Amino acid sequence: MGTVAWKNWVAFKEGNPLIETYEDELHSDMSFFGGPISFGPHRLSTVLRRNTTQAHVGPAIIVEGDLHADLMPEVVVDGELAPSDSKGYHGGTIGDEIAALISLELGVRIRFAGMRRSTGIQGRDLPPFYVDVPRLARPGPPDREVLPRVVSRSTDLSGLSLLGSFPALDEDLQVELVRAARAYSHGLWWANEDPNQAWLQLVTAVEIAAGFRQKAADEPSALIEELWPELWTAIEPAEDNVRKEVSKLLAPQVRATRKFVDFLEKYSPARPDPEPQFDKLDWRQMRKHAQVVYRHRSSALHDGKPFPMPMLEVPRIDESGAIQETPGGLSAGGLGGVWLAKETPMLLSTFEYIVRDSLLYWWKEQATLAV
Repeated sequence: MGTVAWKNWVAFKEGNPLIETYEDELHSDMSFFGGPISFGPHRLSTVLRRNTTQAHVGPAIIVEGDLHADLMPEVVVDGELAPSDSKGYHGGTIGDEIAALISLELGVRIRFAGMRRSTGIQGRDLPPFYVDVPRLARPGPPDREVLPRVVSRSTDLSGLSLLGSFPALDEDLQVELVRAARAYSHGLWWANEDPNQAWLQLVTAVEIAAGFRQKAADEPSALIEELWPELWTAIEPAEDNVRKEVSKLLAPQVRATRKFVDFLEKYSPARPDPEPQFDKLDWRQMRKHAQVVYRHRSSALHDGKPFPMPMLEVPRIDESGAIQETPGGLSAGGLGGVWLAKETPMLLSTFEYIVRDSLLYWWKEQATLAV
């Protein structure tokens, strides 16, 4: 099974008859321009906004869609329960998929708010019905912006060059792309209210892509020695069979780290321009930074210990427009904790920039292979 948007898009390309038409509202804290523009069975039009302050969220894009596929899976086949199959499941609708892919490609906050019109099934002599779509709220204080790049990027619909490649992607690949895009867009949406949750979502977005890209099969002992040196030092004096058994038991956990680190090392972008004068990330040490980030992610998920406070702060922007990349100072403390600089390699804003560019590079690579 593919995702619902992918299945419908493929059915459109194959010339399947029209079943119904609908309109979805996508809401954002940004105003969009350009268009109308068509992508397969979808036509995107911008909404003229009266209030464009960043604290204001409202209708930004109307997606007119044509349905060409029956998207309700059969649960009973030949009198028997259909086998379990959730490979195409990501927890959302066609509107959620399109919004997430736009969010990733343009690097902005945009979210599916609801369907506002549907014709119902074609061929029935019934008028279309309309639905009130409640306005979404922008999470977080109105004067707080943890991700300043997100509110300064272009919102020109003509910049959507990758979206059109979606139906050509392999069935398994497009599912993982949608899941990664949805995790990324969730991270953007909640960053100002809960930056720790944003960290988790952005790490998850990379994990999804990295897991699809690389099926690591390294020898367990070598993995432990490279990615968990403290543990390797502790077990090194043990007998060889003990080291091998411990390494074998912990290898699956460490392989997840390896995939994440390898992905960011391969796809991470160059430093953004302009370059800050102070609190700069050492981009040559991306592998080391990625390992620290992944350890914090594991602590947050398994121990309930959030990402360090300094990594959740709003970045400073200097007169040139350069954005602070790392927490300042040799150490920082607050809210019951103290952290050394080596434990807080970058700010959330920096990581968002790295994650988006890495995912776009991966998407572009896969789209090229699919041609």
